[in-house]
Amino acid sequence: MNMESEASQSISLNILVEKEKNRVVFVESNKDFVDIIFSFMTMPIGTIIRLTRERSLKGEIGCLKNLYESVENLDEEHFKSEFKEIILDPRSAAEIYCRNLKLNLNESKSGKYYVCDSGNCSFVSYTKTDCCRCGKPLELEARLLSLAHEDGAVFVKPTTRFMITDDFQVLPMSTMTGLSLLSKLGAMDESKIEERTLNIGKDEVLKLLNYSLASRTPFSDTFMEPPINKTNVVIHRGEYGPRSTDQPQSNMDTTAKHSKINLKLIIHKSNKRALYAEVEENFIELLCSLLVLPIGFVFKEFPSLRFKGCMDNIYKSIQDFDDDKFFQSEEMKAILVDPKLAQGLAFSNKLIGIEEAMNPSLSTLSSLFTTRYTRLSSKSPPGEAKISGGFMKGPSMFMVTDNLLIKPISPISGISLINRLKVPLSDVGELEVTMGENEVLRLLVASLISGSALTNAFKSFMHKELKQEP
Repeated sequence: MNMESEASQSISLNILVEKEKNRVVFVESNKDFVDIIFSFMTMPIGTIIRLTRERSLKGEIGCLKNLYESVENLDEEHFKSEFKEIILDPRSAAEIYCRNLKLNLNESKSGKYYVCDSGNCSFVSYTKTDCCRCGKPLELEARLLSLAHEDGAVFVKPTTRFMITDDFQVLPMSTMTGLSLLSKLGAMDESKIEERTLNIGKDEVLKLLNYSLASRTPFSDTFMEPPINKTNVVIHRGEYGPRSTDQPQSNMDTTAKHSKINLKLIIHKSNKRALYAEVEENFIELLCSLLVLPIGFVFKEFPSLRFKGCMDNIYKSIQDFDDDKFFQSEEMKAILVDPKLAQGLAFSNKLIGIEEAMNPSLSTLSSLFTTRYTRLSSKSPPGEAKISGGFMKGPSMFMVTDNLLIKPISPISGISLINRLKVPLSDVGELEVTMGENEVLRLLVASLISGSALTNAFKSFMHKELKQEP
């Protein structure tokens, strides 16, 4: 079956609706839909912003949309080579597997891979670099033609079925679980509930992706008209809870010693709020690196994150499922619970502590797809080089506002911002901050769940002695 025609197909869902409150109680689905929502964990944050924005979906990912648009608007002269495009449309480390999804949400990448044909080497690269890791040229271009197997299963086993609650908890099929959900909603009267069948396509799945970041009821928001009343929804901003205790502390400490970022916070002293930061290119590079992170990495690092939406419930559901019973393999579950960067997206700043995934092997490529191989001309120009020295050129100075708008540094713009915010000049101070790993991860979380990323990330610094700006 042609991959493009398969990707255009719709998916059938059975939904149970509580008519009186106009909301979805739960959804029943096979592996096709569950594979897709599980794949959300592997999607880079920049990709999520791009896909939802292209559909004019009004969601909220803290202030990361501001960051994305600022990177778009920054002049090309600040970036090395073509790396601005790489940041705005980053690859997923699970890209090759997600091509097998019934609805592939991100089809912008080429279906070409580059293969080393030297001896026993089976290296596969997403890009045509000068040579393989074994030192030999990449001589073959592999173009994906069609799926090798018709069952289309990616992460979960092909015969599995699931029920998904309105807040995206994925559960094994169970009548008693369904009754329990009805009981919690006070909808045990059969006249109050109704079964419906829906066929959904890419647009609906992108709406669900969008709402899962900003709502606790993405199914109801997507399928029910008018949307349910949310006056009782409590939103927690700037709270991230403790970091996961599964981290190799000794390795993280070693990394942090060698990767510090210095910046100056311009703050409203009496309110202890950041107005903006004066930073060098290494801080902008750090912000750019947030856009290439798979969003599942955030839920892995911060399991107690007080998140506005409910996408974290997908991650918790994946963790809770038994490897052997529900997943294709232990490795496929690991791709979801420990998502990594695609090859070539490592950046010079190591404070975030996420690894690059290994490129797929030739045997993996062949097991998933039928392919056509073309021998490359020795005169073919090389493609992108690996990002070995970071994204940005320097030295450069920038100002970054509390909600992550970036501009080249300008004292006039800074003073104008202070005036627009009606902050008395006598109440403006400067605070020098040295960022280590903890501060970087606080900034990551604050940017995801808050509209005041700098203030929330550097709260602890606000209580230190301030240095008055002349």
